[in-house]
Amino acid sequence: MTVHEPATLLTDFLLAALASWLAWRLPAGPVAARWWGRALGLTALSALVGGCYHGFAPNFSPTVAGPWWLATLLVICLLSAVMALSLLHELRPSVRQREWTVLIAVKLALFAIAASALQKFAVVIIDYGLTMLAWAGAALLLRRAWRGWILAAVGLSAGAALVQQLRWAPSRFLNHNDLYHLIQALALVCFHAAGRKFTVAPLTPAGP
Repeated sequence: MTVHEPATLLTDFLLAALASWLAWRLPAGPVAARWWGRALGLTALSALVGGCYHGFAPNFSPTVAGPWWLATLLVICLLSAVMALSLLHELRPSVRQREWTVLIAVKLALFAIAASALQKFAVVIIDYGLTMLAWAGAALLLRRAWRGWILAAVGLSAGAALVQQLRWAPSRFLNHNDLYHLIQALALVCFHAAGRKFTVAPLTPAGP
């Protein structure tokens, strides 16, 4: 069996290993942190499935490769929803959770439908990006210990997405997907550091 895009396969596998290790290293604590650990686990799964797709899917017919790619996209949609649930538990541990959970579920369903119809990576980047914007907004508005780590992680994730969508490749041995994975690895380290600082404190507006 031919291995296609070996650098992409390798960087995806490295990303999966890093995300798994960071999920394991995240201490048990608040509910938000437990959801954050699940998000890191889903990140590992998406990298593993996506890496296998890039490396091996071209060996198979479209009837196999198509559902394989869709599975990668749907895992990322689920990842986005889990990160949103973590934010919900961090900011609203007991207030109007049902309404917000329904909203997160509706967003997940809509983007899953869009991903199924279009099968474009840009769809899940938009989904993930909206969740990142929510986290960045919370970081800017609130005094929380995770503020700086979240802003750094969101900034790195945005840069990674920009590289991927612009298809910027520094060399023929390192394409846009490979560079996306390397930048996203740095973002994961920041996400993990943020998750270690989650609390269940009440909302506190940031000062000037």
